[in-house]
Amino acid sequence: MRVEYWNPNQYDQTFENITVDRLVKAAKVVRASTKKRLSSELGKGKTTGINRPVYMTGDKAGEPYTAREFGQMMSSIRLVQKRTKVRKALSKKKNIRIYAGHYLAFYANIFEFYRPFMRPAFEQSVPMIKTLIGAK
Repeated sequence: MRVEYWNPNQYDQTFENITVDRLVKAAKVVRASTKKRLSSELGKGKTTGINRPVYMTGDKAGEPYTAREFGQMMSSIRLVQKRTKVRKALSKKKNIRIYAGHYLAFYANIFEFYRPFMRPAFEQSVPMIKTLIGAK
């Protein structure tokens, strides 16, 4: 028996889209769990957080990153899709990442080191991730 016009790459794009959609759903679960865990870490018995204006004196005077607003780190938790190099399998949007912190909330990695909130949130979400992706 001979198969003619067989193209094994014909369905690659379909499989890639389905895989990426499942990964995005799993990442959204982890992001929600991270925000929930962070809010419980930050709000232990507190109704308001630390608010501080921009430094007015010193060598860092006027720099926007010296100010603190309650909820700034919470709003910095985001989902990012990174593209891989072309001509590789799953080249569209393979890398899906969750970031915490940015220019104004640069202290997120310090907070994660001393009072982890992202790693335990991921570990807590593993069963849900496995069901969404279809893994055992």
